Amino acid sequence: MRNTLLIILVLMLAPFAEASAQAPFQSRPTAITIPRNNFEISAFSPSRYGFGKKSEVFSTVFLDWKLPNLGLKHTWIHKPVRDGEGFFKERDIYFATVHNIDYPTMFFKSVQKHKPSFISDTCIVPNVITMRNEARVSLMLKKKTLCDPANFFLTLRAGVKNSFKIKKDATMPPVDRQLWYRETVVCLDTIVWFAGLDLDIHITDKLNLLVDGDFYSVDWNVKDWSGENKIFLYGYFGLKGNVMLQAGVKFLYGTIYNDFKFMAYPMLDVSYFFGIKKKRDVGLFG
Repeated sequence: MRNTLLIILVLMLAPFAEASAQAPFQSRPTAITIPRNNFEISAFSPSRYGFGKKSEVFSTVFLDWKLPNLGLKHTWIHKPVRDGEGFFKERDIYFATVHNIDYPTMFFKSVQKHKPSFISDTCIVPNVITMRNEARVSLMLKKKTLCDPANFFLTLRAGVKNSFKIKKDATMPPVDRQLWYRETVVCLDTIVWFAGLDLDIHITDKLNLLVDGDFYSVDWNVKDWSGENKIFLYGYFGLKGNVMLQAGVKFLYGTIYNDFKFMAYPMLDVSYFFGIKKKRDVGLFG
């Protein structure tokens, strides 16, 4: 139902679309934050707010109130282009950390009530808080010239996800499904670590292409693993270029109890950007 509404919205916006001169790279998967006092409201992705020059908060609680969550991204280092030759001197480099906290208990209980359910009625759902911490480094591989815009924006990331149990009487086993498995196994005193990369590419003045890959390992010894790859096109539209539309496909694969599984599904999303206007300064030096 939500995908149908999104497709209708995209078709409604398309006739009025007016792209900006050059579609900028989106900052969501990078080490760069959304500008200060700016909002990004998304249909299916986390919505974001920039509360500082180098900080943002984000959450998907608007999509499902039964899954309370909050995230923080902060850019700690920005090394601008310097004089001289060399790979690092000629490129902007950003370093950031991203931190998420989730409370999935209400969501698991709501799933348990639906039939057919992946979680048995006899299981006790864990009362748990999950935490995800990661580091990101972003840099431009192809710098801007007089003839061509900057291109190939690369982001590398790595991190770990663990949990803190409020009560230790849970009996729910990990759900034997892609996506669900690592999100439930992490609630059972198991660490999940991951590493990945994103590559953002200018295709035309109106469209960008984003491809990424991620590797997830259950426990440090890689008891089970999973991989994710996404590829999608996106562009900014509207009179002010403040509407971002994106469409693509996501692939998931890996092992669950040594059994290899694979799935793929389409991705669609729309985001709206707006900022808080600053009040004009008044006074002797206003």
